[in-house]
Amino acid sequence: MDDIHRFSIRIKVALSVFVSIAIILGVGYWITRAQVLEHVNGLSRQQLSLFGETLRESLVGQMENGADNATLQASTQEITQRYPDVIELHIIHGASLNRQFGMQGEGQPRDETGKASLELKTVTVSESSHRLRFTYPIIADQKCMQCHVAREGEVLGAINLLLDTGKVDTLLEKQNSEILVINFIEISLLIFLLTWILNRLIFKPLTQLGKGAERLGKGDFSELVTGESTNELGVMVSAFNQMMVKINSLVKGQEEIILEQTRDLTHLMETSQYIDTEEPLSNILHQFSKVLAEIVRVSHCRILMVNEDAQTLELKCEYPIQPADVNAVTECGHKEACPNLWKVVNLKDFLLLQIKDTLAETELGMLGMHGAKSALCVPIMSRDIVHGIVVLSERRSETREPIDAKKIRLCQAIASQMGAAIELAKLYQTLVEQLMETVLGMAETVEKKSPWTAGHSKRVTKYALMLAEGVGWQKEKLEELHIAGLLHDIGKIGVPGSILNKQGRLSEEEYSIIKRHPDDGAQILSKIRILRPYIPIVRHHHEWFDGNGYPDGLRGTEIPIGARILAIADAYDAITADRPYRQGRPQKEAIECLEKSAGTQFDPELIDVFKRVVEK
Repeated sequence: MDDIHRFSIRIKVALSVFVSIAIILGVGYWITRAQVLEHVNGLSRQQLSLFGETLRESLVGQMENGADNATLQASTQEITQRYPDVIELHIIHGASLNRQFGMQGEGQPRDETGKASLELKTVTVSESSHRLRFTYPIIADQKCMQCHVAREGEVLGAINLLLDTGKVDTLLEKQNSEILVINFIEISLLIFLLTWILNRLIFKPLTQLGKGAERLGKGDFSELVTGESTNELGVMVSAFNQMMVKINSLVKGQEEIILEQTRDLTHLMETSQYIDTEEPLSNILHQFSKVLAEIVRVSHCRILMVNEDAQTLELKCEYPIQPADVNAVTECGHKEACPNLWKVVNLKDFLLLQIKDTLAETELGMLGMHGAKSALCVPIMSRDIVHGIVVLSERRSETREPIDAKKIRLCQAIASQMGAAIELAKLYQTLVEQLMETVLGMAETVEKKSPWTAGHSKRVTKYALMLAEGVGWQKEKLEELHIAGLLHDIGKIGVPGSILNKQGRLSEEEYSIIKRHPDDGAQILSKIRILRPYIPIVRHHHEWFDGNGYPDGLRGTEIPIGARILAIADAYDAITADRPYRQGRPQKEAIECLEKSAGTQFDPELIDVFKRVVEK
């Protein structure tokens, strides 16, 4: 739309200029044409008059020399033949000559022109389409009266000359066409020249300014507007470029501020993910130390934790971009040895220390300032309780990136998040401990319903962990299997004691009640959010590898590997443990029983691993 608007403005200006030029040149053309044609026409008429006068002089000369009518007629015919432009040439006798020679008829004037001519004593000229007639009177003088009876001054006759002016008219039309072509060429050249001048001096700079404004509107400052600076438009272009440079400078400054603020906000958002996490406290502290060192841009970050029981400061983790030259001190128990650090704890405010400050050797070691220029100490707080101190030390030049107010505010914000994360991590650790106590209590509750199964859950868990370690499981997965193993029979809490303690074979109805315990256990765990991750192992530990197990009939790798491990450990304990109705079997026989069921009830690869683990 802007291009169309700009184009229409150019068209309007061009049309206005061109129409004005066309009108001026058109009027000039018609005036010039009229004057030229009038001049040419006058010259043509003058030339024809001279030609007619010459013929008249020739005929009159013959008359004066005594030529008769025959001679004159022959002369007129010869002239008519010699000059194609002469249409008609004849001599008309006047009344006096007719009386003298007694001539009648042919000697009389034959047309109105002739009659009129005889009455005139001057040359007459009449014009019709492409024809011009001259009538020259013959006036009697002394020489004429020697041969003719007449009075002096009497009209003896007339010479009638009719000329063809077609050539003259054609010439005039040709002249008119040439004038028109020349005028058209002049107009075209003038329009071309004005177009070039308008485009060079006005339209091009305006177009450049328009494109520059469009780029400016889109936020593109990569290209300045080109143009001369010697005229008014050039001054506008120069002013526009200065404005663009100024705006670009302001925008870049704002972009840098926004980018920096966005980066800080991003880091704060990244660190906030550690607040509500189930990661161990050591991992959380390590992540915070790394983030602090990177975003505050210091060479070393240490996190000291307050041990409230022993009233000491302990180094828990550090992240050196540039490692210290000497081994740092990891603990400070005496407030006199680290007065500045304990000042941060007591005042609950940051402290910026310089190497030029008087610092004890122990405190230098705790701060990690051997070789450092400065150190920033910020308390890690939550609900007005100081959990520790963040120490950021800079070993590089002080002028490189000094620790300014902005860095301090950013560090305080992250330290505040760290305090919340530490408090939540401690709460989570307490919750995990309470959970384990609850799990053990629930497992014991189930086992008390059937005294002869006492210790079953702990033994199954021990065998399962042995097998999982043999497979190569790491700590986190082992913890999950540990809890799931203790809870795998939690669903039996709803099974009557008479069925659990029955010494004989279970009836079909009793067995169907027993078979419900994996599903019941899964439903019990689903009510407690923190126990939900263990549901798959608890629910499927009675599935068979060939798909004939319960409750869902899963087969092969459809069964979670934790459930496949727990199934082997559960079966092994059932075979080796004593029952009221039988003695437990030896380890070798138990392994043989498991091997017989490999591929049907149990995962054969896990059976091979379990055999090696047990035998070892």
